[in-house]
Amino acid sequence: MKYNKAIFEEYNRLKDLQQVDPIAPGCRNPECENLGKSLAAHPDQYRSFGKTAGGDPRHQCRCCKKTFSIGRATRRQKRSDKNPLLYRMMANGVPFLKMCSIAQVSYHDIYRKIDFIYDQVRAFRAEREVFDGIDWMKVGSRFATDSQSLKMKWPTKRERTQIIVQHLCTAHARSGYIMEAALQFDDKASHEKVEAETALVGDDLLSKCFREHGRLWSKTEFEDYISKLQKQKPIKEEELYQLPHSGALVRYDIMQFAHALRLRDMIGDAEGKFAFVTDGDAGLKTAFCAGMADLIKQDRADIALVFFNKKMNNDLRNAAWSAGRSVLAGQTGLSVSQINKLSDEDYADLVDTEIAASIIGQDLRMGFHWPYHTKSEPDRRVELLTDRPGRDYRATARLLRLATLRSVGSYFNKFRSNLRFAARPQVSETNARKAWDKYYLYKPEIMVKLTEIYRFHHNWVGYGSKETPAMKLGLARGRIYERDFL
Repeated sequence: MKYNKAIFEEYNRLKDLQQVDPIAPGCRNPECENLGKSLAAHPDQYRSFGKTAGGDPRHQCRCCKKTFSIGRATRRQKRSDKNPLLYRMMANGVPFLKMCSIAQVSYHDIYRKIDFIYDQVRAFRAEREVFDGIDWMKVGSRFATDSQSLKMKWPTKRERTQIIVQHLCTAHARSGYIMEAALQFDDKASHEKVEAETALVGDDLLSKCFREHGRLWSKTEFEDYISKLQKQKPIKEEELYQLPHSGALVRYDIMQFAHALRLRDMIGDAEGKFAFVTDGDAGLKTAFCAGMADLIKQDRADIALVFFNKKMNNDLRNAAWSAGRSVLAGQTGLSVSQINKLSDEDYADLVDTEIAASIIGQDLRMGFHWPYHTKSEPDRRVELLTDRPGRDYRATARLLRLATLRSVGSYFNKFRSNLRFAARPQVSETNARKAWDKYYLYKPEIMVKLTEIYRFHHNWVGYGSKETPAMKLGLARGRIYERDFL
């Protein structure tokens, strides 16, 4: 059982990250009742209060009498000309020290620019990221969901254990647009506060599904969890991990449910049938079956779990791909060279024909081993949770062929390549095999901001192709440039 309140709280956190404009004009007084109420949404809470010396309109809050002005976001910056350069370096994995050298700025300036750019991309997306008018049957109705583990530096010499945060993403399969992405981390909360409130209300005596604070980990419970893991199965010292030293770690199962509900909101009342492909994680399976329950009951959604061998090197992947082509050649009577010369459409038609014949009478909920290996997902096995008797075998074969995590996996590959802190860790042979990288971050809130900046860059700016994912999805008519949001 899952606690509905915890899921609702996490859902609202994810929704605010994507839909709230952090720079919308409004009262900035943290003690005022109008905090968070924008001028556009609550005009009756403010009044005009002249202009600034620069000619920008000024308004006053009717509640606390504080004033604020409306103008260009860079009007108070002395070095706004550095913004485009620093943005490009952030999106292309340039370390902070090199940023300082190239742009001739200090570390303090770097952190301030990260905050500024993070707010700007959130404001841009809150205004433009509206999915109501998208024809999903035209642009594609398949989505792929997976997560990756991001690691951080341990902040003290006393606790040299890993800090791991999950990065959960859903990609639109055809365009590559990252629909929803967030880290398993809440920078507005703290473990100390959770610990105190948990003890105050007696949550530690209740099951997780009945607690008042069921969304975040408490320090005591996390330490008990690690102790149980050590007792249940042998865990090496270098595999232990700890909580972040600032902010709070979100329970991953709660985040998975909130993530699925956010995706369901984006689809809205759109007509047609959808397919959701997820990694073979039990939590994602449960979350998507619950989040898409109404669509599943109407036979308008398919849920597929994908498993494949992630430990193969490039040579083994090439060998698996060749073996898959040989299997297809043996079944069809064509030579491998003839198969390689087929167009994408003809190859897909050939594969669908063979698969449709091979799945007759099978229960695909128990899993289907894909016989024609691909380099990106060798030894793939698909569990079609929504397999129904009487369905057209040809349509089912096509669904099995398209049940892939390639779109979200491609994004993760770019993410690790272009952001140095996201690269896979190096294992030290001389320091008890501790995982360490000099480019890892100390502050998890910086990881949150850089992750969101790169996601925006991938969706709207991008390089290397004529169309960005936002253009393919129909959210933009052209590529977005730095001058459009900085």
